[in-house]
Amino acid sequence: MSWRLARALERLRTQVNEKWPNRSKDSDGSIGDEHHSARTSDHNPDDGGVVRAIDITHDPKGGFDSYAFADLLLKNQDKRLKYVISNRRIGSGPGGPQPGVWRKYTGTNPHDHHCHISAVATAMGDNTDPWDIGAVKAPSPEVVNSFVPPPATLAPGASGPEVERLQKLLGCTVTGIYEPKSETEYALRLFQVRHKLDPDGRAGPQTWGVLK
Repeated sequence: MSWRLARALERLRTQVNEKWPNRSKDSDGSIGDEHHSARTSDHNPDDGGVVRAIDITHDPKGGFDSYAFADLLLKNQDKRLKYVISNRRIGSGPGGPQPGVWRKYTGTNPHDHHCHISAVATAMGDNTDPWDIGAVKAPSPEVVNSFVPPPATLAPGASGPEVERLQKLLGCTVTGIYEPKSETEYALRLFQVRHKLDPDGRAGPQTWGVLK
């Protein structure tokens, strides 16, 4: 079906891109994958064809600290915010439970390589007034130096040290080569199914986030 992103989130994403032009977009997203489509998710188009969630990549080395960004969104309590998830925490906007308070997030994806922002499913979700994100501070040297980016996405045909790491984490024979229809692919797809991830046989940011 045709879909569009809630305009409030379009506005927020544009502001982020303008303020941090050099940030990585590796874990950015809006519309969900097959895993999302199998369950209730703001990444899925609603009855009006509107997707009401975006993911924004955590990239301190590129100048963007998504943890600090999420803290500010939660603190500001913009009426367009439904909830935000960041680094194993979830917090609600004005209309949710315990507005403005971080709670423990227990989903399979820790959201430590991106933050998730959901917009309300009302006309306010299409409000394009600027979001108040000017107070997001630059990442401290400690944050930048401690940040370990997720490994590259691995698909059948890949090879090298990261494949060896993947095979060790999956308990497979370590060859350093990710061959199609191999023990590695079978183990990876099984791991993804067990952890309610899209079983596409590709080790991307979400899969690495659960593997580590």
